[in-house]
Amino acid sequence: MSISTFARQPEQVPFRFCSTRASEEEPTEPDTSARESRFKEKPWEYLQSEEYIERYGSNPVWFSYRRNHKGLFPPQKTRKTCIRGSKVCSNPCPICRDHNLFLDYRNVKLLEQFISPNTGIIYHPTHTGICMKKYKQLTQAIEEAQNNGLLFFTIPFTSFKDEDYSNQHPAVSKTPSAPALQSKSAWYDWYEWQQPPEKEIKVLRKIYKDFLKEECGPPPSSSR
Repeated sequence: MSISTFARQPEQVPFRFCSTRASEEEPTEPDTSARESRFKEKPWEYLQSEEYIERYGSNPVWFSYRRNHKGLFPPQKTRKTCIRGSKVCSNPCPICRDHNLFLDYRNVKLLEQFISPNTGIIYHPTHTGICMKKYKQLTQAIEEAQNNGLLFFTIPFTSFKDEDYSNQHPAVSKTPSAPALQSKSAWYDWYEWQQPPEKEIKVLRKIYKDFLKEECGPPPSSSR
């Protein structure tokens, strides 16, 4: 083989079969889900930053989000989670797509975006589009914020009835005595004395005649 033909041959790359080692020539892109946010310790500062205003403006974080689903009708539940390990699904929910958003009970302005201002009820996940994992964290953060006095919550109206707090109804008054006790009779009918029929008395007298004593009057009174 001549030198010229050898020079024309392309450089051979060593063959690797079922190798899990990444190629040294392919640059590894940093995972966006694993990036550390500078607002992690104080997440409420992100809502006041220029980055947030430029991205969302005065709208809620879920305002421009649209769900991807098959068919004409969307499912009644959102996906369970958007991030599984180091993999992020396509079209993540409004909370998972922005690594600077944290569902912390101190981040009041973010939590208020998911509460109806008219009823005070948390928006359903199908309305905001957040995944079920973040929805669970959202409800826990809102409950903790309400317990710490950072969020207002409405107490349901309860109508009090005077009958429930009165001592004039039979439930709290003195229990009357039974009718049987008022008439000084037995509580049950079979407790009262019932005269047996004469025919049965004669039969018993005939059977136990050797053991019966003669009926006599009262004993005489002793006189001194």
